[in-house]
Amino acid sequence: MFSLGILRRQRHSLAYAEILLTRASPVIFTVFLALAAAGKYMLVLRSDGGGDLLGADIPKSLILLKGENPYSTQPWAAPYPPFFLVVLGGIIRLTTSNPLSGQVPAALISRNIMVAGILADISTAAMIFLTLRARGTSGLQLLVPASIFLLLPSISITPYFFFHSDVFGYTILAGSLLAYEKRRSFLGSLMLGLSAIFKIHPLLAIPLMMVWLVRRDGLRRTVPSIFGASTVTGAGLVAPLFLPGYSGTVFGFNLSTGFGNGTGSFSVMDLFYGVLPSSLHISFDPFALNQLWVLATAALFVAALGYIWVHARTLSSVDVILIGLLVWLIPLRQLYTHYVVWAMVPFLARGRALQSVLAGGLLELANTMAVWSWNIPPNPFPAMNTAYGFFVTSLVYFALNTTALVCAVKTHTRASQPIYEPSSGLERRFELSS
Repeated sequence: MFSLGILRRQRHSLAYAEILLTRASPVIFTVFLALAAAGKYMLVLRSDGGGDLLGADIPKSLILLKGENPYSTQPWAAPYPPFFLVVLGGIIRLTTSNPLSGQVPAALISRNIMVAGILADISTAAMIFLTLRARGTSGLQLLVPASIFLLLPSISITPYFFFHSDVFGYTILAGSLLAYEKRRSFLGSLMLGLSAIFKIHPLLAIPLMMVWLVRRDGLRRTVPSIFGASTVTGAGLVAPLFLPGYSGTVFGFNLSTGFGNGTGSFSVMDLFYGVLPSSLHISFDPFALNQLWVLATAALFVAALGYIWVHARTLSSVDVILIGLLVWLIPLRQLYTHYVVWAMVPFLARGRALQSVLAGGLLELANTMAVWSWNIPPNPFPAMNTAYGFFVTSLVYFALNTTALVCAVKTHTRASQPIYEPSSGLERRFELSS
């Protein structure tokens, strides 16, 4: 009896502490937001943004602002859909005075974009937090995942030394997660479509979400969402086909790069790009490798489609979008940290603290190994700057993505259910008063 009483008091104390932590979570998270914003701004003051921003994204966006075809010259410098350049061009127009005069330093434009990126990052974290609250998570399950997005170095620090404009896409994606969780399916579908025409990574999540909505809500109620998502993706990916150079840029880039000696990215396909050719002195036909990539992606997509069809009643919208992103990313022929973060957004929004810590640890390990593989000084392991080093790093990214996929398909219960059931008068009174 004595031990049972102690256990009950401990349980009540933990429940009481969780309630207090949940109530204080908006204040705590606001402090984290402020600290993260300040830290990111200090990094911006020390960085020029890197080659992708200065040499590709900004010049292409300026070409678009001039009313010219951004795919007409050096098409592979920024092989993205037009909406990507429209967003960056809009940011440049809003933050820079007379950007087309030719008198504005590229470094100033770069800094303005990175400051806008800070606002986007903060907004993404805030929407992850709001999504978790909408799902009914509490305590550490609420604070830990959202804080990981804010504070994990591979997400919060590295992107500001080598800036990638994906940060604006993360915000659109996070907005779709929040809209779906708030039962705003049409708005969520529009935003998911916008995220896919910003960067193509969420594209396969769209049909999976439409199937999930049909199974959950019926075809009649899902028609507006299907129409909205189809219209957005059609306008953003299909309509630009009339632009000279667009198809060769967007599709040609994805079908022609990532080969060489296997030291260009961190895809598991590096096995065929560098490891086997260098160790066994064999080469692979690019067309055959393209077929392998397409078949692997198609197989994963069909498996995901069947799984979602069967388990639609127990999967959440966040899980479905996560699965769609991973189906694209796992076999992808080119993979980098800022690609993987696309999947981290819905993964963290699931509200699983321990799983979030595990995924964050794997991402941090993979990103650190990627820095070594790129031979960025100081490099304690120069041997990583080889095809074998890149492939070992790609295995860590692969482990992260497959772990996330397993977590999504193994725990297909709605996180919007209460984390605990009140079992004492104290807890019930506390909930009634809140």
